[in-house]
Amino acid sequence: MPGNKEKDKKENRGAGDVLQALALATTIGMELAITVVLGYYGGHYLDEKFATGPWLMVAGIFVGLAAGISGVYKTLQRFFK
Repeated sequence: MPGNKEKDKKENRGAGDVLQALALATTIGMELAITVVLGYYGGHYLDEKFATGPWLMVAGIFVGLAAGISGVYKTLQRFFK
């Protein structure tokens, strides 16, 4: 029956869209989390090395956040091309 094959294709396409959106959301979340955590630990390490208090850790968090946002922007550009 030709009608059933077309219906199956539409349903499969819908599942693919959901999986693609889930993959994008996971990528964005992981990218932001990893860059901020790396910035935190890098700043914390430098704070201990130079005895500067929490300032390099805070700077590392902001640098990680900026890097994460930049990465998310690039990911979204590739996704929506």
